[in-house]
Amino acid sequence: MFFPISNAHINPIYLTVVGFVIGILGGFFGVGGSFIAGPALRLMGVNWNYAVGTDLAHIVGKSIVAAKQHRALGNVDLKVGFFMAFGTIGGAECGAQLIQALKRAGNVNTVVSYVAIVVYSGIAAFMLWESRKTLRSGRGRSQSGLVKGAESKKDRSAFSPVTRNIQRLKIWPMITLPTSGIRISLWTILLVAFVGGVFSGFLGGGAGYIRGPIFSKSSFRPVMERLATRSKATWIF
Repeated sequence: MFFPISNAHINPIYLTVVGFVIGILGGFFGVGGSFIAGPALRLMGVNWNYAVGTDLAHIVGKSIVAAKQHRALGNVDLKVGFFMAFGTIGGAECGAQLIQALKRAGNVNTVVSYVAIVVYSGIAAFMLWESRKTLRSGRGRSQSGLVKGAESKKDRSAFSPVTRNIQRLKIWPMITLPTSGIRISLWTILLVAFVGGVFSGFLGGGAGYIRGPIFSKSSFRPVMERLATRSKATWIF
């Protein structure tokens, strides 16, 4: 099928399969799937500026469905999603303007491709490092007999020292999040949302691959609430 706006021929079945995979990831991880949608569209010859814009448009429906389902399960922190929307809007505008500047310069495909490779590889390496270190630490505590009963079931991260330092930052205004069970600086939420917004506008999607690792490490929120709130913030934006 020919798509005149992006000037590309793409098999509709291919797009359906890609969308289905992204939908599964959206419900399971709370991400927009841009790390799949962007490269998948680029693989079919779609320029990055169209791939990013198309990805941002299609995730609205997916995010609404995922957020609605998680809201019914009690996994959405509306207060966090509300504040994140402000930072995301500003960041997304910056990211979109960068795309436009690269488009005018005629090197949008080259630059965005390299940035995508670096970002996706960096996030993957970080998560692999943290997971391995956390698992080793957990096994060490179990073997030494320092962890017993319910304590052994707690999800302890190797990144905990950094997260504790972040939560010690008492930068006004401080806000209380009853659903997430934390008290945190509003600027922390806005900064994370802004960074995620920049990547949303530049690489497409909801930037869950950025907000997930950063936000989960900075706020200690449970996994289910993190992914659901990201979906909520995405469709609000």
